[in-house]
Amino acid sequence: MAAHERYLDLLNAIGGRRIAVIGDVMLDRSVFGDVERLSAEAPIPIVDVTEETFQLGGAANVVNNLNALGEDPVLFSVIGDDQDGYRLLDLVGKSTRGEQFIFPDASRPTTVKMRMFAQSRQIARADFETRAPVDETIWSKMTTILNDIAPTLSALIIEDYNKGLLPSPFIDEILKIAKRHGLMVLVDPKFDNFFSYQGVTVFKPNLREASEALAMRVSNKNEIETAIRALRERMACDNVMVTLGADGVALVDSEDRFATLPAFVRVVNDPAGAGDTVISVMASAMAAGGSPLDAMGIANYGGGLICEKVGIQPVTPTELRAAVLRHADEG
Repeated sequence: MAAHERYLDLLNAIGGRRIAVIGDVMLDRSVFGDVERLSAEAPIPIVDVTEETFQLGGAANVVNNLNALGEDPVLFSVIGDDQDGYRLLDLVGKSTRGEQFIFPDASRPTTVKMRMFAQSRQIARADFETRAPVDETIWSKMTTILNDIAPTLSALIIEDYNKGLLPSPFIDEILKIAKRHGLMVLVDPKFDNFFSYQGVTVFKPNLREASEALAMRVSNKNEIETAIRALRERMACDNVMVTLGADGVALVDSEDRFATLPAFVRVVNDPAGAGDTVISVMASAMAAGGSPLDAMGIANYGGGLICEKVGIQPVTPTELRAAVLRHADEG
């Protein structure tokens, strides 16, 4: 069976499963406008603002993508006890049918990523956040809830953006629960606690994160393969998938097979959120019984579709099917 036929069959099978997401949530604020002049105060453009939007980012964007794929996501996270936090809660409630275990913490702000666009191109970004670890009582409550609902889950995604939700002891408890209940675990890591996710099902850093964590120079396909194999051995995990930006994705699977796929992008308008989409589609496809390689193929289409959009948005099965068929016809 041709790859595109397997992808279409797998897309027909996704949806309807309960997938937990534990990770840092963010509120993505996008400011749109036009630039027609420069400031007299500094050599910078003046943006005449025409529109402002608020969207779900980080782990909340993963949940939004899972919901768009027809899954039943369960979100675990923390927000500040502030206006942005309650705006985020409202967006989550409107965007997903799944349960949310989101704890407010008055000692920290809600993470906000503000992006400014002019003529539909991103020209600036400002971050409002803290990276201080959350109080142990919060992740202890999450651990208890996760253990209670674990028998109902098909997979678990950990979205670690190094914003303080996932200290090493919490990671250890999550992985113990997953192992006890035989849960598939997919991880999107950042630099802190990078090597704490031992033995997971899919470990998905980007190329820069992988090369810096391994202290390896990676600049061609052979070096990429060497790095991914070294990372898989060190992590003792089933599969390592590395996103390569404009060069696509690469994988060493549980049978020690190496594979790469080129990026399927017609035009790059805004890459924000592409990594969230990739791991969402990957989890959904694997939960439906897809092999890691086939799941990566569909996830790669998802990442490409997101790069073509402006702002943080999910992808749908309909869009994924259209992308698969379009590239099958082009091939």
